Amino acid sequence: MQAPAESLHAADRRSRRGRDPGLPSSRGECNMTKLRAEDTERRQAAGRGPDFLEVLSRSLSVIETLGNHREPPTISDLARATDLPKPSVRRILHTLTTLGYAETSGRTFRLTPKVVRFATSYLASGGHAQVLQPACEELSRITGQSCLVGVLDGAEVLVVAYTMPEQLMSRSLGVGTRFPAYCTAAGRVLLGQKTENELTSYLAKLKPVAQTEATQTDKAVIKSEIMAARKRGYSVMEDEFVMGWRTVAFPLYRHDGSIFGTLNLNCKKSPTLTNDEFDRFVGLCGRKAESLKSLLI
Repeated sequence: MQAPAESLHAADRRSRRGRDPGLPSSRGECNMTKLRAEDTERRQAAGRGPDFLEVLSRSLSVIETLGNHREPPTISDLARATDLPKPSVRRILHTLTTLGYAETSGRTFRLTPKVVRFATSYLASGGHAQVLQPACEELSRITGQSCLVGVLDGAEVLVVAYTMPEQLMSRSLGVGTRFPAYCTAAGRVLLGQKTENELTSYLAKLKPVAQTEATQTDKAVIKSEIMAARKRGYSVMEDEFVMGWRTVAFPLYRHDGSIFGTLNLNCKKSPTLTNDEFDRFVGLCGRKAESLKSLLI
């Protein structure tokens, strides 16, 4: 007696499944296969390649968004801000709270001090903390002005070392502070290290906002200033980011010649800050930056 055609097809499918472990065994597996193919296409379109770990990318996006919220956000807030599905955000937050990197009051979430370990690890790598903070303190003590080290993080300058004399003390600055790159001396030095294509891409995405009445917002002028800083080897800026301050930034290179960041001296304008005095400070900052090259790995 001949078996029904449907049974034969089912038997054939079971047989082939035994030979080919990659064959989907259910509608759910078919959907998963389709999703994996779509993920692969998205990664390739973004230039991320097959080894790109999507779950890590999503987790980091949630961490960054948590850190940028003034008020503790809800799962819905984070899902909207990151453009991720709420179930994915919920699982990421559960993992972060379980590991101690976030805490919750029931509906809202915030990062815990444990996340500072990531920054500490970065600063400790290559002995940066032991080199940069003392350098800032020494330059600040000699000049009586504030000093910082900044690194480029996307379109912003991130402060990784900082000191300010008591008479100039400001609560708005410190390690972890971020500045827009286009209107700061540090940013223009660091942007000057980019290739022509990288700089063109940066400027195409840039939407300059005036921080003060002196801020340059014309992209052509900004590019000209960046190129001038590259040619000169340092950048001097006055009033563009904060009124009443003159700033000089020198590039900080590692011992192998690669760029690390910038050493900045921020000088509060006053009758005693003459042009000659500022020029002297520029020389001190430049020599200190050069002396750090052999110490940065």
